[in-house]
Amino acid sequence: MEKWHIYIGEARTQIEFAKRCYAAYLDAVAGNSVSETFFQLHHFIVHAVNVDKLLDIKSGSERAAILRDHLNLDGVDLKPFRRLRNHLEHFDERLDMWVSKYYGQPFFDMNIVTGAKGFRDHAFLRALDGDIFMFHGEDYPLSLLYEQLLEIEKRIPQDSG
Repeated sequence: MEKWHIYIGEARTQIEFAKRCYAAYLDAVAGNSVSETFFQLHHFIVHAVNVDKLLDIKSGSERAAILRDHLNLDGVDLKPFRRLRNHLEHFDERLDMWVSKYYGQPFFDMNIVTGAKGFRDHAFLRALDGDIFMFHGEDYPLSLLYEQLLEIEKRIPQDSG
């Protein structure tokens, strides 16, 4: 097996896991299961961004040299979602920041606020507004992440074992 097959194979695995989590997330939304919605959403994001971390590497690295002739991701950009992944991986630090700014206002977390008005950014930690995952005052369009993931899947060589 050539070395590039290992990276491509893992990317395929992470894409498959992300797609399964995305489908489960959509089912949870349809079934009005808030806890399951956020559970699946978290896992979808982690798997999707793992694909980006595996395949969008720094030029000059050994992995870049291995993948250079086997994959072209020009025009695909998941980097904005790395920030969200970092938020989720460092949740304790984000919670510390939120608590340090807490002054007694209502606390919302893991709420589906689709169609609701008047939610201030500092009032919630995590929320879902339609297709937008809102975390710690920032918005992340989920369909964009999913579309970019599918684009990467199309570009992955099919002859890697």
